[in-house]
Amino acid sequence: MTLRRIFVAGLLASTMLAGCDGDDKSPPADTQSNGAFEALTERVASLETGRKADGATIAELRDSLAQFRAELDKRIAGQGARLDGVETRVSGLETAQKALEALLPQVEKLQVQVAQLQAEPKISKEDATRIAGLKQLSDDVTTLRSDLNAAIATSQKDIGAIKGDIENHRLALSKTSDAAMVETLTARIAEFEQKLETASKLSAALAQEFTKRFAELGAEVKLLTFNPEKLAQYVNTTRGSADPGDLAKGSTFPATAMPFGFNMWSPVNTGVWSSIFYHGDKDYTMEGFMVTHEASRHLGNRQAMLITPDIDAANATDHAFQRKNQIATAHYYSVTYDNGMKTEITPTDHAAYFRITAPDASEKTGVRFNTYGGTLTVDRDKGTASGVTKYEAPSMTPTMYVFMKFDNKIISSQNNSWVEFATPAGSKVIGMRIATSFISEAQAEDNLNQEIAANSFDDVKALAEAAWNERLNTIQVEGASEDQKIILYSNMYRSFLYPNSAWERVKGADGKYEAKYSSPYTDTDKIKKGKIWVNNGFWDTYRTTWPLYTLLNPNEAGEMLDGFVNGYKDGGWTTRWSNPGYEDSMVATSLDVVLADAYMKGVRNFDIDAAYKSMLRNATSVGDEHGRGRKGMLQMPFYGYKPGDGQSVAWSLEAYLNDFGISQLAGQLDKPDDAAYLANRAISYPNIFDATSAGTWAGGWFRTKETDGDWASGPDTPQTWGYGYTEGNAWSYAFLAPQDGQGLANLYGGRDKLREKLDAFFTTAPILDGGSYGSIIHEIYEAAKVHELANVGEYQHSNQTVHHSIYMYNYAGSPSSGQKYLRDVMDKLYFTGFDKNGVSDGTGYIGDEDNGEMSAWYVLSATGLYPVSMGRPEYAIGAPYFPKMTIWLKGLDNISRKLVIKAPNVSSSNRYVQAVRLNGRPVRHNYLLHSQIAKGGTLEFDMGPNPSQWGTGEDDVPTSITLGSIKPAPLQSLLPQGSYELTASTPAGSGNLVDRTSATSWTSASGAAQIDVALKKDETPTPVSIYTLTSMVDLATSPRSWILKGSDDGTKWDTLDERKDEAFLWPRQTRPFALKTPATYARYRLELGTGAVEIAEFELLGKTAPGKVAAAVPTAAAPVKP
Repeated sequence: MTLRRIFVAGLLASTMLAGCDGDDKSPPADTQSNGAFEALTERVASLETGRKADGATIAELRDSLAQFRAELDKRIAGQGARLDGVETRVSGLETAQKALEALLPQVEKLQVQVAQLQAEPKISKEDATRIAGLKQLSDDVTTLRSDLNAAIATSQKDIGAIKGDIENHRLALSKTSDAAMVETLTARIAEFEQKLETASKLSAALAQEFTKRFAELGAEVKLLTFNPEKLAQYVNTTRGSADPGDLAKGSTFPATAMPFGFNMWSPVNTGVWSSIFYHGDKDYTMEGFMVTHEASRHLGNRQAMLITPDIDAANATDHAFQRKNQIATAHYYSVTYDNGMKTEITPTDHAAYFRITAPDASEKTGVRFNTYGGTLTVDRDKGTASGVTKYEAPSMTPTMYVFMKFDNKIISSQNNSWVEFATPAGSKVIGMRIATSFISEAQAEDNLNQEIAANSFDDVKALAEAAWNERLNTIQVEGASEDQKIILYSNMYRSFLYPNSAWERVKGADGKYEAKYSSPYTDTDKIKKGKIWVNNGFWDTYRTTWPLYTLLNPNEAGEMLDGFVNGYKDGGWTTRWSNPGYEDSMVATSLDVVLADAYMKGVRNFDIDAAYKSMLRNATSVGDEHGRGRKGMLQMPFYGYKPGDGQSVAWSLEAYLNDFGISQLAGQLDKPDDAAYLANRAISYPNIFDATSAGTWAGGWFRTKETDGDWASGPDTPQTWGYGYTEGNAWSYAFLAPQDGQGLANLYGGRDKLREKLDAFFTTAPILDGGSYGSIIHEIYEAAKVHELANVGEYQHSNQTVHHSIYMYNYAGSPSSGQKYLRDVMDKLYFTGFDKNGVSDGTGYIGDEDNGEMSAWYVLSATGLYPVSMGRPEYAIGAPYFPKMTIWLKGLDNISRKLVIKAPNVSSSNRYVQAVRLNGRPVRHNYLLHSQIAKGGTLEFDMGPNPSQWGTGEDDVPTSITLGSIKPAPLQSLLPQGSYELTASTPAGSGNLVDRTSATSWTSASGAAQIDVALKKDETPTPVSIYTLTSMVDLATSPRSWILKGSDDGTKWDTLDERKDEAFLWPRQTRPFALKTPATYARYRLELGTGAVEIAEFELLGKTAPGKVAAAVPTAAAPVKP
């Protein structure tokens, strides 16, 4: 039996081996793989036929053959099942491939987005730098797409090969009866499974890798892409327009206009001649709608025309309306009268589109015009009207011309008065396109064609809305309530309403357009080339709006500033208050520090030479005091303060601040004489600081000083208004030296004493004391209301003089003390302008909003950054208002950079800064440099419910002029103090050289002109650092060349300074000349050469008290070259 089985096994084995080639790993389906079993069967049959084996053996062979066949079939079936599994897993590979293929169009879309970013780069360059620049981002996406395509192609090839192998092996299995072949196929299938396992892992890894790479690059693109929101809907233009009475709520009117637009359009419900022509809290009858150019209600309306739609144009009258039936946004205004008439207005820069819908019952409807004494000619055939308005305005104000085109046929009209249209059923809508010009009627018509042409009302509205959305989207917030958004974006609207453009695109003879304007600064040669902007009270706006513009869009700020510098070119001076030209209103030549601040922050696209000259003229020469130059300049340069009454404290302190800015610019422009002289004037505020009085005036105050050095008799107390304090009291001006916060602290006795003074400021309840005003002016009532609402004492947020005061706590090394009050001011002193029913009520502010200044204060404070020291490129850190704010900073190279400010847990309770990080690095100082944020980044705040020690270190405070604890000691004019005797080559009038006024002069008609100064007996010489000369009216006799000498004995003279071919640019100009090193002599001689010479004042400036003063000119921001 055993031998038989061995025989059978050997026979079977030999037969199977005979039919097998072990090296064939991928047998074709038509080979002999199926012949081995048949051959074996045939051999058994031959054994049986030839009786080569007995029956039992044959039977056992057949039985074994059957078993073998069953086993082989079982193994073949098993391998077939394995192939089925392989095929299923291949389907998984195909699914993975499809996933990769589905990713491809998304990558292609990403590539398009990156290309769009490159074409119109509204991105943060800092963010792009994190991935090695925008080009690298594009390259990364391109590489991703290439790699993905390659992976897909490889996957397709591999899958195809595997599927082909599977089909071949499946066919081979179906035909084989060869055990060895089954073994071979089994091994091959195992290889397939291993390969498939590897392919599956690779496929999964590829899918994961590509998905991750796509997600990362997609996140980068999303991070870099500007995603605008519909923010214009939050603007409420009626905010601040309530009847001011004794307490202004903003003193605004609901202007529908473009950002910094040429025209403003407003409803009128309080009187067509009133400067307060709309009350947002009253349902008065509507008198019509006005195109206006009013800068301030206190200065009056101008360049205006009233437009009154009515069903009876010839006898147009006022109409009743409800405030709930009006919509007042920046880009669109509408109101429906009680009689059913609806008026809609949407603006362009120089024009507007009116859409008037007549009441159902009205068969005709018209429009009446009030040109205020001007003329208006109607052309019924052309459907137009044009003319000129004559609204009373300051001298040199350009005339306003108008041109109108109507969409409907005029059926009747009257020149200078009205037009009328048929409005039967189905034709109720009247369209009126109107444009203005300060150049001519023809230009008004061209302005209309340039800006509206054939556009529909809805087209114009969409463009205006887009313009405001773009502007408002420069700041986006998260975590804000709807009311907070209304306040924020309405404040931004006010910030971007003024100043107004006053230039036009004028077509030349060659058909090309160029910018021109009608100058408000001259009565001759009025039409000028170039651009100007108007309507700005710089005493207000220098504090917040201009630094906001410089931060958000410095090139735009520079262009607008260049427009104001054009005022100097046209009229010889820049304006103190633009309305639209020279206006004798308020205090200071604050455009000076605005220009300097812009330059220090890298702005260069304005005429810097002309700007500097305009600033220098303001600071060193006598103006005519009718909106030109500073008041008190006959005496102020020689006393170091404005003597006597007449808002003297305000004029003096603001002058020191502006002189600081000019000194900064002078240092940058390599004008060392001016820089040294004006830097000294910047620290001259101790000249009017009373540190010695007791009683009511104890504790240190800025006060009015007389020419004899005594303090003026009025006011009675620091809380009394007026006298030397413009729209304020002594508290209002107690901290107005932000250019030198450390020096101010030292005057009060140190940083702790400055903090105590500020604490008293915020806790002293105001009183109603009109002082020199003779009555309780509205500002006094408003100051009391501020304290009532926010409990902030004499911090009169209702007026601009104190707006920096909260941030003076930073100089005191106690920023948390300011944060204590900051949130209350923002929470309690700004309003949506809607009542509880959502109807506009005219509230918005406490006090006059003033050309966007009070609004811009809110915007800047909400960022947690405030320009406390204008003219210095840095910001005090306050506390952010929103959990997240994204600011798109359009840089000097016109690339938008994203500054993200995060304060996740900020709230009215969590108002105190605990820690600050900039781009992940801790910020220890309580200020930041402009250069640190101008290129974007991430600024993070940790907030908490309690004050912290953050920002309180000795070196953590903002930059000052004064270093250390020594009180600032400005140079003094030595000659008038009685220690020296002065003689001159022409004795007559020599005393005028030191009488501290440029109203008088000394003249040498001919011969050698010389001035000698000798120290009196027993007097100690004082080091001289600077000397000045002041010209008189006739510039032809002003000094040209001279030598200043010094001597101790009157015999041996040392040359201290020599000047040749110098020029005085303006009458009564004081020019400083700095010595290379301070000189200490008993005698000085000024040799003026020969020829006629006239001098108003001669000064020697020296330090009469110790003091340590830092370098006055820090490095300005370098301009970025496009």
